[in-house]
Formats: sequence, structure tokens, C-alpha cells
Amino acid sequence: MPRRRADRAGSRHRIVPALLLPALLVPTLAACNDDSPVVSSDPDADAAASIQRTLRQRARAIVDRDTVAFERTLKQRNAGFVAEQEQYFDNLGQLPLGTVRLEVAEESLEPDGDAYWAEITLRLELQGYDVAPVVTRDRWRFTPTRDGRRYLLTSTTDPDWEARSGSQPQPWDLGEIEVRDGAGVLGIFDATTVANADAVLDSVSEARFAVRSVLPVDVEDPGGVVVYTLADPAFVESLKGLPVDDPDQLDGATIAVPTDAAAGNGKVSSYRIFLNPHVIDESEAVLDRLVRHELTHVALGDHARGVPLWFTEGLAEYVSVQPIAPAERRLQADALNLVAGGVDDVPSDEEFAGEHAEGWYAVSWWVCEYVAASYGEDALWALLDGFADGADPQTVVSEQLGTTTADLARGGIALMRRTYG
Repeated sequence: MPRRRADRAGSRHRIVPALLLPALLVPTLAACNDDSPVVSSDPDADAAASIQRTLRQRARAIVDRDTVAFERTLKQRNAGFVAEQEQYFDNLGQLPLGTVRLEVAEESLEPDGDAYWAEITLRLELQGYDVAPVVTRDRWRFTPTRDGRRYLLTSTTDPDWEARSGSQPQPWDLGEIEVRDGAGVLGIFDATTVANADAVLDSVSEARFAVRSVLPVDVEDPGGVVVYTLADPAFVESLKGLPVDDPDQLDGATIAVPTDAAAGNGKVSSYRIFLNPHVIDESEAVLDRLVRHELTHVALGDHARGVPLWFTEGLAEYVSVQPIAPAERRLQADALNLVAGGVDDVPSDEEFAGEHAEGWYAVSWWVCEYVAASYGEDALWALLDGFADGADPQTVVSEQLGTTTADLARGGIALMRRTYG
């Protein structure tokens, strides 16, 4: 995972907490004696059992927000590592967590002198925002105490393992955060962006209702929304699959957080929004439009899987402008120049990462405007259902509208030109 510039090898935490245990389990955990030795003829089994007790204590300390108990799970020799762990603990204390589960994979234990490296499964759920706990895996190092009765955490960083696993950090794993909440919104900020927290939270809260009023009733309300607005580039630079090469060029993004990325089953715990801080320096209208765009992606969620990018982005733009008076709907600057050079079909996914990306967003938006004007708004939602799971766009457009994607592109461009001259 990307490392903060000031970090040293082995010192940066990468902890992603884990599953929220039912509250009824907490008394059971509290009854465990974390200092009692395990009697076994197998040293690795002894170590695994001791590590698991340390993890249970750590999980309970996070849930109870017990700083002393949390620090007792750490080897205190490395002051830098301990300080980062304390910052991580403070970060988690601001999040709406329930209980936490961390589990060691006994078969993964690898001796390192008298210490052990081990793979850890972590589960964390943001209550009211995730539909299921987020499962992640990491590799940590544990060192025995002098009496050998306990194994304490000494590192949460193994760069080689992290590079192979492709794990995705969250902002609270990378540095200090400031958490604020509003009506159905959880905002994750840092020291630089927290001054704009009210503006962001208000925009997202209001946009939830604006988007809901446009979407069809069979698209379920996603519930609470998590939004990240961070000046520190570490998080956005760690994201995979961005539509641009330079993250600073990204105004916003919707992030699918898998329930368990390693399982490969495609299940998603939540869709979260990233807003680039430079957007907040724009007008309120620009911020609100971008937020509505990203919230449309959040609301569509699994409905948009396998749907071509030109349609999902065009639909998000279409929804985002509905509260704006037609005469005040701004067109992306590159749009008219792009179509002047000749456009003969809807854009491919790759073209959204190219130099004319803004223009392609506009073309896609106006294709959706053309569909709504020519066939009725319900045709948009029918196309969304038809495109699902990677269905052939040409076949869907032909069957539902009796035309081609090229004709839709020409119709959308003509309507855009008539509107903007």
C-alpha cells in the first residue's frame, strides 16, 4: 500500500478493523483472560493462540474505546509505531463502529527469530452506512513478551505482501482524519478540509432528496452516504481503476467497497464518494451538481454493473442537472469542440480517460436527454435494466428503441447544438 512520505519501513500502521460482533458477544470477550498461557506441545499453536488473545483484546479495546487496553496490545519499544497506532485508534474512535473482530490464520504463521509474521482477517462495518461488514486481510508481526506469555504487535506493514495482495486502504488507515456527520451523511475530512465540512455535508444531504426524486421507485434508497474530502493525496493515489492518470484532475469518484475483495464474489458493502477539495473552491452550484452526479452512481449501485460507461455517466449527468433551470445548465467546455471534429457513435469506456473526457461526458449526457425527449424518461430506466450484466448495447438499443447507438449519438449531439448554439 502507498506509504506516507514520512513513514519508515515497518512503522506505518495499516490496520483495517474488522467485523462488528453482536453486542451480546462483548461480555463473553471480556471474560477472557488475555494473560493466561496456552498449554500445548506445539510452539506455533501456542503462538497462534496467544496472538488471537491479543487480537481479541485489541478488538474489544477499539469497541470500548479503551486506550489503555489498546496500548497493552502493542510492543512499546518503537515510539514511532506506537504513535501511529494511537492515531489510528483515535481515528476509529470517531467512526460509528459496533464491535470488531480480528482473526489470525494459524496456518500463515512464519517465524522471524522469536517473533512471528501472520496473516490477519479484519472485519469492519460502518453502522448505518454498510450493508455488511467489510472483510480485509493484512500481514502483521508479533513479538513475545519477556516471559513468553503474550505476543504483542510490533508492525502492521509488510510492503511486499501488500503489493502482492493488492489491498486497498481507507483514509483512517493512512493518517489523521476528522469525522463529521449530517443528515444521513458521514463525512471523512482531514485537518485541511474540515473547515469546509458544513458545506459538504449540507450539499450531500440536500442532494440525496434531489436524486431520489428523479430515480424510479424500484431503485432502492441506499441509505446513509459516506463522503471523503481529503487534501492529503495518499488515499486517492491508492485507488485503483481511476478514469484519469493524474488523480488531481479528478473532481469526484464513486468508490465501490467490496464485502470481501479476496472472495471475488462481486458483493459490495457500500458505495462511497470521494470529492476533490478543489471542487469546494468552486461555486455552490458546481459542488451541488457534482454531488448529485456521484450520488446517482451511489443510488444506482448494483443496477449499473456491466452497463456501458457512456450510459452510466450520461445518466448521472442527466439526473444531476434536473434541479437546475434549463437555461442555467452549463455545458462542459470541450463538448462543442469535440463534436465539431466529428462524432459517429457513443464513446468507448477508454475515451473517458482520454484528453476529451469532458466532451464525452457532455455527449453522453445529451444522448440521455435525447432519449428522454424522444422516447420518454421511462426509456432511460428500461435501457438501464437492459444493459445490466454486460448485455450487448446495440442489441438492447435495437430491441427497445428500434434504432442504433450511432443514431442516438447523432440525435443527442443535434439536440445539444440546438440548445447551446
